[in-house]
Parts: sequence; structure tokens; C-alpha cells
Amino acid sequence: MTRYLTDTRRARVSGRGPRSLFEEQNSPRYMSKEDCQRLFERVLKLSAGGGTTTASIDSRWTGNLRWARNKVTTAGDTRDNTIRITREINGAQATMGTNKFDDASLKLVIEAAERIIMYNSERPDAPLPPPRQTYLQPKLWSDASYNLDSHSRSTVGQGLVRPAADQQLVSAGYVQTDAITRCNLHPRGMDAYYPSTRAEYSVTVRNPTGTGSGWAGVDYNDWAKIDAAAISAKALRKCVESADPRAIEPGRYTVILEPQAVHDLFVSAIYALDRRSAEMFTTVYTLRPGQSKIGLKILSEDITVTTDPMDPECGYIPFEENGMPYKATTWIEKGILKELAYDRGYALSQLGYGAPQPNPRAYRMSGGTTSIDEMIATTERGLLVTRLSGTNVLDGPSLLSTGTTRDGLWLIERGKIKYPIKNMRFTDSPMFAFSNVLQMGLPTRVFAYYPSVVPAIKVRDFNFSMLADAV
Repeated sequence: MTRYLTDTRRARVSGRGPRSLFEEQNSPRYMSKEDCQRLFERVLKLSAGGGTTTASIDSRWTGNLRWARNKVTTAGDTRDNTIRITREINGAQATMGTNKFDDASLKLVIEAAERIIMYNSERPDAPLPPPRQTYLQPKLWSDASYNLDSHSRSTVGQGLVRPAADQQLVSAGYVQTDAITRCNLHPRGMDAYYPSTRAEYSVTVRNPTGTGSGWAGVDYNDWAKIDAAAISAKALRKCVESADPRAIEPGRYTVILEPQAVHDLFVSAIYALDRRSAEMFTTVYTLRPGQSKIGLKILSEDITVTTDPMDPECGYIPFEENGMPYKATTWIEKGILKELAYDRGYALSQLGYGAPQPNPRAYRMSGGTTSIDEMIATTERGLLVTRLSGTNVLDGPSLLSTGTTRDGLWLIERGKIKYPIKNMRFTDSPMFAFSNVLQMGLPTRVFAYYPSVVPAIKVRDFNFSMLADAV
């Protein structure tokens, strides 16, 4: 059980008593490993009553620039540090968190966790915590991202707004860079510390009459890998080409989903990759009560889904919040479900395994070699979709989902784009859609909360249920 005690007034820097972690000149804008260790030593001194105390510390610096209607609206830098303290006594445990690091706040969090323990079941025979772990070492740090300061972001923003303004179009965009550290500490020696950076850019361009809209975006660890000018040009082109759309009848169509739309639809299937839920409840990966679909075909044989901290295009911090390491995993291979995630408790009690299989929610989907232009040229009648918005799961056991197309939807006839059409609401399941794969493109990084690399995919019989007012 995890709960948080959080100061809702976001301080510029979370404190560690009378001195800030960042007061020293030329100090980093995030917590160093030494900062985390000193904080943990204070937590151990404040803990009483036996048992074991562990901590997970997240530190983040964020720099951002946002504009709308071709004018900057917000810009700034924020720092946020959070500690989650876990107290375990006779196998019963509870976790509380805070972003205030003075002794009084830390003591309050520890005492709150100990009160919760009284309502949890003790397990005198609970297994000992795992020994010191070893971790993979992905390259996640980028000086280009960390050095994109407020002046640099402002300069970048001016260059990105100008092309839309020059064509009397309206641009709204967001540039953000982060420096993130995760640290896990245990008195028996299981500790981990890893720094990483993240950069993202997304932009929407609309015409003054509101009849055309284009969007493009991506995120990477390295700002140098983001061609912001090309992204802006893509959004601008989509805005111009989507103007004055016409309405067509909803129904089932052959659909070319651009990579962002593929992720928007498939991400719910990634989040649902959990073995405990599949075997104890009913999810899309449940075959029958108590049995998952591991070993069975669930998607087109063209689709393989993997995750790997060392993936050069979508690597991630190599351990979860409790310090357990992530490892390379194949979740789906040629359409067959190969693995589901599980925590250490379920591994020990139900599976007879000593280690967990965590789900980092980052993923890579296999692809093909067909370009979007080639997909269009081989389509007799269908639709081209830029992205999906407001996607919600309606039914967990089938992952039936709904949402709307956004920022560019076009009708294809006889291998050519005929004209832009009005947005529509879809009602379909990713498990159905990606069982009807016709063609796949090269996988590419998309705009996502967790690193994701997916291809454009052409599918048949994708269901649109009604017209939508979205632009």
C-alpha cells in the first residue's frame, strides 16, 4: 500500500532542513547519489521500532517553453524531489511518500507508515529481501538535453513559431527537457542510482477559420535527435492539407494508421500485460478462470512486441521503483503471447520463481518495409489517420476502446488521397485491429509517456461509429 503526504505548494526546490540541496554553486539541478545517501541516513536515524526501512527517491529538473496563438504563454524551470519510505515489520509493510525533506516531515511519514502497518497482515515467514542487484547500463544521458536552458529554449521557440506565422496560421507548441534520477536504498545493500535525460517537442498548427489542423511530435532522451524544424513543417503541411474537410458515412474501413495512431490504440494492451490480473481476475489476456493466454496466438503473426533497457532507440532506467532490475523481454512473438509481467510476491507464492518480471511499459513493435506512400498506393478505398485522441477502454476483457481521430484524416480512393474528411469516433479493440494487418512500415519513435517505437500499420475493417466535432 502506497500513500503520499505532499506539499501542494510546489516549492522551487525541496529542502533537506535549513539548507537546500541545490544551494551550492555549480551543483547539479537534481539530487546526486551522495545527496540520496545522506538523506537515507537521516531516514534510518529517524526510524524506530525494529523492522526494516527502505527508500525510493526520485529527483527531477524540468525546463519548459509553451506557446499558443504564436505567442509564448509560459516558460520556466522546476525541480521536484520525492521520497517514498517503506517500513516493514514481521512481513507487514506500508509505504508513504513526501516531497518535504525536513526532519519533522520525514518523521511524520515514517510514523504514518507504521500506523498503516497495524492494519496489514504480518508474515513472520516472509522471504528476505533480494540481495544486491546488478543492472544493465543503457546510455540515457544527453548533455544536449540538459544544456537546453531557458535562453536556448526561447531561441528554439522563436524559430519554430515563425513558419506558421508567416503563412497566417496559428501555432501552439511545447518544448520540455528533463534531468531525472531514480535511487533505491536498502540497509542490507540493495541500492541503485541512475541519471537520465528526456526531451520532447509537440506542435499543433491550425488555420484561422478552424477548419484545418495538423499535429506532430516526438520524445527522446537526446534533444539532438529531435528535428524540431521538420516536426513543425510536418504539422504545418497537415494543417494546410486537412482544411475544409467533408463528411463521409461512418462504418468499417481499411485504415492506414500513422505510427502515433498505432501507439494511441495499442498502449492499453501494453499496460494490461500483467499475469496476476490475467490469472486471478479477467483481462484481455485471460483464457479461462485461473489461466492466461500465454502460448496462444492473440495478434497477427506480423507483430512482435519486445522491451529492452539497452534498446538504443527506446531504452529506459534499468530498474523499477523498488530496485528490482528490468531485463530484455519478448512479450508477443509473431502474434503469440510469450510472457506476462508479475511482481516478486506473485513469483514466489504462485509461480515458484525467485525473481519478478516487471513491466516497464516501454516497448518496441516489429515492423515492415512499406512506406506510407506505398500503403496509400495499394489502397482501393480507405482512410489515412494522423493520431487518435481521448482514447478510453470501454471493456477490459476485450480492450474495446473508443476515441476520436484528430489533426488530419483523409479519404483514399484508387491509390490516391482524394480529400480531407471530418473526424470520426472509432469503437474498436487493438486486439481485433492488429489481428487484421495488411502492411507495416519501419518502426519509429513516437510521442509517448514511456519510450515507444512502433511502425505505421494498414489494417482492414477498422470500425468508425459516428462523426465527431473534433478538428
